[in-house]
Amino acid sequence: MNIKFYATLEQAEKNSLQNASVVVIDVLRASSTIVAAVESGAERIIPIADVETASRLVRPAERDKKLLAGERKCLPVPGFDLSNSPGEFTPARVRGKTLVMTTSNGTRAIATAAKAARIVICALTNLHAVAAALRAERELVVLCCGSEGSIAAEDLLCGGMLLMALEPSASPESISDAARIARVVAEEFGSNAEAFVRSSDHGRRLIELGFEKDVVFCSRVGVSLSVPEVREGVIIA
Repeated sequence: MNIKFYATLEQAEKNSLQNASVVVIDVLRASSTIVAAVESGAERIIPIADVETASRLVRPAERDKKLLAGERKCLPVPGFDLSNSPGEFTPARVRGKTLVMTTSNGTRAIATAAKAARIVICALTNLHAVAAALRAERELVVLCCGSEGSIAAEDLLCGGMLLMALEPSASPESISDAARIARVVAEEFGSNAEAFVRSSDHGRRLIELGFEKDVVFCSRVGVSLSVPEVREGVIIA
């Protein structure tokens, strides 16, 4: 398996995403929320890069079957049905429904990878299931979303742990310096993911804003068997 590893969305070479299998990682919180929504029975999730387009896709008469979800700068979008807190995406709220979702980083990354052969959503929560689903891939791109252009430590942790899980299949010469750094982070802090995620820039900001439960939720490793994938622009289980 040849692996390309990008520490932020902005570092990604778009040509390298075409025809490859791409893993999108946004631990805090888009990936974790998507996994939670799929586990709770959401019929499909439509990822949208910007708020305006997302808003146009849901008419008032559709709000019983179609929900708007997302955030900007960690905060709920006014007028949306759901934010980006995974705990909100319960079966009672989302089962059987279509979610139109837009976030600061995660949904932009999915849009950037639109021409990939396969797009898989990875969080700490479904890390092991994703690793198992990817072991037969030949060309893999691990795309850590980061936070508005900056490295997000929690994404590096997740990416590094994914690399460790894929190690028997990975070609050693394909591992870049960014991937090596992510692996060092995973080896050092993977056994206590919650403490590491709490201490990250994004983790601390979410806690300051009152979203500590989200940080705890997103820090759980391997608790989900769901592997959300993007098919023709729509995320399904």
